[in-house]
Amino acid sequence: MRRPSPPPRRSSVRRVLAGALTAVSLAGCASGYSGPPPGVSPTPSGVQTATAPPPATTPSAATPSAACERRNSLAPDSAPPRSITGKGGQIRAGVDQTMTRMSYRDPATGEYRGFDIDILYEIAKEMFPGRDPRDVLVFVAITSGERQERLRDGTVDLVADSMIATCERTEEVAFSTDYLDSGQTVLVRGDSDYRGLRDLAGKPVCAATGTTSIEVLRNRPEKPVPVGVPNWTDCLVMLQQRQVEAISTDHNVLLGLQDLDPSTRFLETPPPRSPSDPSCRWYDGPAATCTWFTDEPHAIAFRKDDTDFVRFVNHVLEKIRKNGRWRAIHDQWLLDHPDKGPPPAAYGPNPTWPPGR
Repeated sequence: MRRPSPPPRRSSVRRVLAGALTAVSLAGCASGYSGPPPGVSPTPSGVQTATAPPPATTPSAATPSAACERRNSLAPDSAPPRSITGKGGQIRAGVDQTMTRMSYRDPATGEYRGFDIDILYEIAKEMFPGRDPRDVLVFVAITSGERQERLRDGTVDLVADSMIATCERTEEVAFSTDYLDSGQTVLVRGDSDYRGLRDLAGKPVCAATGTTSIEVLRNRPEKPVPVGVPNWTDCLVMLQQRQVEAISTDHNVLLGLQDLDPSTRFLETPPPRSPSDPSCRWYDGPAATCTWFTDEPHAIAFRKDDTDFVRFVNHVLEKIRKNGRWRAIHDQWLLDHPDKGPPPAAYGPNPTWPPGR
């Protein structure tokens, strides 16, 4: 299948590297070459290494019920929410600025681009017809570990950065319907000998702090060593510097990292799974080629009391599923992502929200 043209980030990185190498060369000519400098591989700030899963805790009343259906959301409503239209006509969107393909800041233009960004533009166009969606949306760069906090403190009105709907998270936020299905898998250096998860037993594997990905790694039976960092590009730097042996998260996010370093590759040996394992339910391809080991429904997050906003966004998502716009956005950014297409919407209550049910 044809891969989409990589974003301009790679060429920008190459120009920066070329400039740095030129500066080093000129310095060498001035002072005489005395051999290569000692190798230095600084660790990105905020790195957290976990050598074992956290201790088990006693379930409490706050623990989501087993009846939770994490794909469930509120029925759509085309009425724009007054909480947004009545406060100056802008939407403050929490997004990632390093997640190539999904949500990233284009180094050539400074603009945000990606699958999540284009979904947000559709929401802005529907809410404020006739206005330039770039004037409606105010992008706020956040890390994965900040998402719920920035919603709670009012910094942002919604979060769209490849966030996974989970029953635990519904304790803190409300979710839209599922707008992209994926699964967690693994990216490694192209010159490594790793073929499957079993090969990474006891090896450091990187994921962003505050994500479901790092929690999954903590509990994998193969026992990789999870290494948490603030941003996904930190993982790529650590992989290149051989400070970690792999990066593990959703396939769609890893495709963006592979764009930045085409020498990397995906593990090709699927992990062992039971016939009832749902990880490959939305995988578009032969089961024998599916290396996903989680089921990852992506959803937009809101404050729990913003139910009108949730309903409106669900209306927009339903509209773009039906009119072909979702497919156009998907094929621009994720043509080689092996999902089965627009996820069907699921409407219904969950034990933890909406409030006042």
